[in-house]
Amino acid sequence: MENFVVSARKYRPQTFRTVVGQSHITNTLKNAIISKHLAQAFLFCGPRGVGKTTCARILAKTINCFNITSEGEACDTCDSCVSFNSGASLNVYELDAASNNSVEDIRSLIEQVRFAPQLGSHKVYIIDEVHMLSQAAFNAFLKTLEEPPKHAIFILATTEKHKILPTILSRCQIFDFNRIKIEDISSHLAYIAKTEGVAAEEDALHIIAQKADGGLRDACSIFDQMVSFSGNSLTYKAVVENLHVLDYDYYFKITDAMYSGNLSQALLIFDEILKNGFDGHNFIVGLGEHFRNILVCKDPITVQLLEVGSNVKEKYTAQAQLCAMPFLLKSLGIVNRIDVSFKASKNQRLAVELGLMQMSYLNNAASLDAEKKKDELEPEFAPVQQKQAAVPVSNGAPTVVTAATTNKPVTSFKDLDIKSPFRLNELGKSATLRQAQDAVVNTQKEETTITEPITDVPVTEADVQNAVKQYSEEQGAKGKRQVEATLSAKPVAFNNNTISLYIENEAQKLIFDDIKQEFLDAIRARLKNSTLQLNVIEHVDSTVKKAYTPNEKFAVMTAKNPLLLELKKRLDLEVGL
Repeated sequence: MENFVVSARKYRPQTFRTVVGQSHITNTLKNAIISKHLAQAFLFCGPRGVGKTTCARILAKTINCFNITSEGEACDTCDSCVSFNSGASLNVYELDAASNNSVEDIRSLIEQVRFAPQLGSHKVYIIDEVHMLSQAAFNAFLKTLEEPPKHAIFILATTEKHKILPTILSRCQIFDFNRIKIEDISSHLAYIAKTEGVAAEEDALHIIAQKADGGLRDACSIFDQMVSFSGNSLTYKAVVENLHVLDYDYYFKITDAMYSGNLSQALLIFDEILKNGFDGHNFIVGLGEHFRNILVCKDPITVQLLEVGSNVKEKYTAQAQLCAMPFLLKSLGIVNRIDVSFKASKNQRLAVELGLMQMSYLNNAASLDAEKKKDELEPEFAPVQQKQAAVPVSNGAPTVVTAATTNKPVTSFKDLDIKSPFRLNELGKSATLRQAQDAVVNTQKEETTITEPITDVPVTEADVQNAVKQYSEEQGAKGKRQVEATLSAKPVAFNNNTISLYIENEAQKLIFDDIKQEFLDAIRARLKNSTLQLNVIEHVDSTVKKAYTPNEKFAVMTAKNPLLLELKKRLDLEVGL
């Protein structure tokens, strides 16, 4: 049986030009080789599978090449390159610090550093996973790393830069490797598939690249696994099934259902996803990514941020044209809240379903808001039934009483047409919407009751007193206790067809300012005289000082009866509480 070589080893880059996704590092190393400005120590750090050890080996091979090209690449034909490609080069020494992390291992390395290379100009020492060295081993390595022999170059590689001592970092040129982009990984996998004779769909390679999380070695391993599963035909469906990845189609279908307000369909799709073995949290994370991709497709400038295959990109573009921006933004907010609170939820399925319900209602809520704004801006679309009664008065100016009702739905306090500010104050912040609606009905009833013609009947002061008393009692029956208390306690005078009300403080003034017109209209209607006028008089007696403390009360009492003071002296009494 022929030995199988995994793609990660078989297609490992042999030159700087073939390194995938790390051009910022390979260009710097090539320029250093061309200008002969090579450092004595390098530190390559970054995630797994991004090319740290590969670049270290290419650097070791290139600096010992006898015929370096003008681009800073090895020729691959000289004796040094041939021996390196065959694995027989004595100028490269690799040490795995994960299993050789003691002081003795470092001392053995230092002993070898003294020997000059037999072929080539440099000896390169590659220490992988250097963060695994013990602190004593790091300290033993410091002097040699700072002042190595002229022919020695150290290349340290690590995935955890923060674990390395600062004294080591200060002696190295540090190169940070990036995660490889999905497009770069997908292109490299397409090259491997073409070379191996595998017919691979572009969307399938994109899924593998996304699953690799920026590591080319992981992507090659997944690619080999998928080829073993599906043979020489690698399809998107096969990759999704084998890697247990949620298909894009689910997100497209559930978004269409929610945008159209079809909640039942959305819940059934989510139930199917759960039955296929997918976790609700993964679904929510994927749904948030789906909405983000749709938003990206809204603008042609940002479409390049979409990291999917060409077929899926067309679907995103089509759905982006259908979905409105407010729906997407509000849905992203709902998804984010579910994502944050998912693990703390006792009923996680209900948490997701509740979010689906809210997103399915977004368009209905938006349409209601639009209708409401339309009614406010264009009153001709809100049918109004008006009843007007022109009432002749003595001075010839008609009094018009209007009762208007609309078919506009009341959904919040701001929609309620409560004419009197005092009524809102009376309801208070704790009032329910139902109470506010009842207040509107009562206000409308009050407005429609004054329809009887006014005949300007002569009025006496006694009639005014009785009318004010009846009005006060009616206000108390309606729950307006402040108005009732104020009117019942205040004197009312009537002279020259003018009703005079006396008030004593600012609070009473505010109450009268609030009900002045309503009060006058009610009295006019009750007495059938439209010529009555109202005059609110502020009457505060500053000479009268009310007694509050025991001493003040006793002083008032003694002023009325001086004998109390004599009684206090004879009995030796004290003024108490």
